[in-house]
Amino acid sequence: MGAGFGGLWISFIGWFLLNAAGASRRQVEVSSHLRGVRAGDLIERECEVVSAHDNLQTFVDEHLLRTGNQCFLVRDGHGIEGIITPYEVAATDRARWPYTTIDQAMRPLDQLPAVSPDTPITEAIEIMDRENANELPVVRNGRIEGFITRGTVLRLLQMRGVLEM
Repeated sequence: MGAGFGGLWISFIGWFLLNAAGASRRQVEVSSHLRGVRAGDLIERECEVVSAHDNLQTFVDEHLLRTGNQCFLVRDGHGIEGIITPYEVAATDRARWPYTTIDQAMRPLDQLPAVSPDTPITEAIEIMDRENANELPVVRNGRIEGFITRGTVLRLLQMRGVLEM
């Protein structure tokens, strides 16, 4: 009885180590595919600007569902104040959408970590992981040049995988 349990335990440890080794190998492969890529290489500059005073229901109906974009800059009377993505919308109860303004749901720019265009993309990914962010502003001289997103990084990895580069 004890030997069976011991064998099962050793099998479980072996399975765990195999999975950990596979994850490490994948991480090395991803790093090698991204070697030399900088945040500035993957900037998405086509971020639509929306009004901070619109409610979430209007935003979803007129912008999010019509364009399929993932990231929107939020403007109020003083300029760009933050960003809003489907994740901020989803964090708000759907019944509250008509009564919640974009500026109440957005992520303020001063609360977002930012990177420069020269930041290695692997470092930017680490920041996104640490901050649980799906997009990251790319800033030069205090001005937003655009955003990098997890989706952009994944598309680059897929392309390089297809071309085996």
